[in-house]
Amino acid sequence: MKNTFFCIQCFAIGIIAIFITSCEVVKVERFTDNDSYWAKSETIAVNQGLAANIDVDIAIIGGGYTGLSSAYHLAKNNPGLKIAVFEAKTLGSGASGRHGGMVLSSLLDEYTDKETFKWTYDLSVANMRFIDSLSKAFNIPCNLVLNGYCETIFDEDDVQDYVDYVKEANAAGIPLEFWNKTKTKEKLGTDLYFGAMYDPNGGSVHAVKLIKLLKTAAEKYGIVIYENSPVVSFAEGKTVTLSVQSENKSFEVTAKNIVVATNAYTTKLGIFKNKIMPVHTQVGVTEPLTQIQLNAVQWQSKLPFYDSRIMLFHLVLTPDNRIVVGGGNVDTYWNNGIEYKGNIAKIADMMLDELIIMYPELKGIKFEHVWNGIIGTTLDEVATVGVMGEHKNIFYGLAYNGHGVNQSILFGDVIAHLYADKYHGWKDTENYGYKLSKIPPEPFKFIGSNIFFKYWKWKDRH
Repeated sequence: MKNTFFCIQCFAIGIIAIFITSCEVVKVERFTDNDSYWAKSETIAVNQGLAANIDVDIAIIGGGYTGLSSAYHLAKNNPGLKIAVFEAKTLGSGASGRHGGMVLSSLLDEYTDKETFKWTYDLSVANMRFIDSLSKAFNIPCNLVLNGYCETIFDEDDVQDYVDYVKEANAAGIPLEFWNKTKTKEKLGTDLYFGAMYDPNGGSVHAVKLIKLLKTAAEKYGIVIYENSPVVSFAEGKTVTLSVQSENKSFEVTAKNIVVATNAYTTKLGIFKNKIMPVHTQVGVTEPLTQIQLNAVQWQSKLPFYDSRIMLFHLVLTPDNRIVVGGGNVDTYWNNGIEYKGNIAKIADMMLDELIIMYPELKGIKFEHVWNGIIGTTLDEVATVGVMGEHKNIFYGLAYNGHGVNQSILFGDVIAHLYADKYHGWKDTENYGYKLSKIPPEPFKFIGSNIFFKYWKWKDRH
């Protein structure tokens, strides 16, 4: 009966997609303000929008982690360059300001040799230390905690795979640990999982406080940041021409080089059109736990974790004892839609139910706030950084597949090295210039992705 219902749903999705195609609905979508808990709990002064045509050496499109990190590294390494950042809304309005708060190392799921595995990991760990040192240098705390994180094992059949993976990582010099069910329960307080893989490098951060840090660092080196100034298009050439809107007016920006740092929103610029798919995910934050609740759940390590389900759940315990939880659902819309149209209250109930399954002692707890965010996903589940265009003056770092907090900031450094034609260790990894696989066009993308999402949800439950 359940399988029949699943098939009916899939058929219905196909009919809807065909109907939309036949109607040829065209709608101009709007960028949305960051309404996350992070944005509500930390304010940043908003810069003015563009008010005149300008000429710059480097124009950076996107004011998230990739864009601000690129700006900082480019300006620091190349004094005298005229660099400007253009953000469609306010800084951090994309995934950078809406994520679940986890900071992860760049572990490879697959690798061809131990050396590649090790230096990829080491570079990502070094970048975490860079973020920490930057926070201290500018005296801007961002609740960065780097005590590690866990990937928990939801399916007992996967335990041996994790044991083997940890052994191979250890042989390469990567300090992962396998925890059995008992130790996982002891450290995380939940007995839902059959074990965990612990990585001592990683942790959690306040998303918008990190934006404030990167903005401050970039502006110190002379970067000019324009907010509420979306780049609606650009024309490639030896000099790139960008069309920017601000206060209902259009302005022209000419730049010798540009950096595309728009991740999930990149297809709206007309590039990576069938390579990146925006996927909507939801996150909730609870009211602060009381000391009685903290004692009851026994989350002794306070380590953030995410689990091994396809529609994975991720949890972070904040310094003021709130639980940030997300997962269990994704949405994608026609023609790479960036406006959320789902029932967020329904998703919130689902996430809260899952939290209670993990920690029954929290029965009755409420979400204080729930929000939606968009991640840039690819068929390969691989991020990419590099330079393209006939004149090799279009730099990019994007497609983080939901694991971009640390990697996006690292890619800013990679982009600065590429601009200066200097070697960076990341150039020897698969991410450099990675040719993303093509995603089928509409209506096949809409039909296929929604069928897969429904199947994955079903599979996680069975």
